[in-house]
Amino acid sequence: MRSFSKIIGITVLLKVTLSLPLTLGNGNRMRRYIPSSTALKCFEASVRHLSFTRAAQELHLTQSAVSRQIRNLEEFLSRDLFIRLNKRLVLTSTGAAYYKEVVPLLDSMETASLRMLHREDEKTTLTISSLPTFASYWLMPKLVAFEKAHPRFQIKMRSLDDAAKIDPENIDIILHYGGDHWPRAVSHHLLSERVTAVCAPSLVSGWDVSSFTAKNVTDFPLLHLSSRINAWPDWMSAQALESSSFSGPSFAHFHMLLEAAKHGMGIAILPTIIADQALQSGELIAPFGAPIATPHEYLLSYPADKADLEQVVTFRDWLLKYVANATEI
Repeated sequence: MRSFSKIIGITVLLKVTLSLPLTLGNGNRMRRYIPSSTALKCFEASVRHLSFTRAAQELHLTQSAVSRQIRNLEEFLSRDLFIRLNKRLVLTSTGAAYYKEVVPLLDSMETASLRMLHREDEKTTLTISSLPTFASYWLMPKLVAFEKAHPRFQIKMRSLDDAAKIDPENIDIILHYGGDHWPRAVSHHLLSERVTAVCAPSLVSGWDVSSFTAKNVTDFPLLHLSSRINAWPDWMSAQALESSSFSGPSFAHFHMLLEAAKHGMGIAILPTIIADQALQSGELIAPFGAPIATPHEYLLSYPADKADLEQVVTFRDWLLKYVANATEI
């Protein structure tokens, strides 16, 4: 009798031991007590639809396959997750509690997987930070040609709204405006800036624009960019004109100013690289004289410690060549 009790005790001890996760000598787990991902996906979909059939349709499985996965999961947990009532499913309290804990974990797994799928290769990713309007109206049309010439590089565009926000560790190329150079950066001249006074054809409807001179701008509302309060005074000075008033609507960004001009709100001073597309399409006209040069420029810069990176060298040489002679690229 004593021997029989001893055998029973050993049997129970073995069952308990085998049910525990195995560990290595350093305490690391050798296996995890986790059901299959297919079972969890079937469970999550079944709870949302309260139907194995609709869950199967969503997951592109058969109804019997989903039902079998749920049965396996219930056996794994030793708990009923659903009550089957004829053709209707009812979630048990255990199932509801399990669903509440499982869904955030599935979401985290999905997010981690998507991040890994989109993880960048440092050797082929080219991160460019640019002024938004400059990128939209000047750079974007040219990036298609660069991608065709160098398809192995993956371009990542970022918006450059403030020089103080530049993060050299996460940016390869910086395309910016003005003559200022950042510390420990290498800079190259891209373009000198020219500006022109433009308006929508509707604004001057009924006027003989063929006889217009620079002085005619004073007959219409003037539009302003809030960050360039000297744009109109400088333009007027270059045209040898004087004005006692520069009042008019003001806009925070060039694309706002451009759209305001397109819709006939008034006359805007725009860099030619931003106005050219609208001028070519006829959305804007420039009847107030030829473009004038400003003392400003557009620069291509990059951190000095990235000067030898292949993607930086390739893009720099390509873009500088494009600017020098675009027809060759």
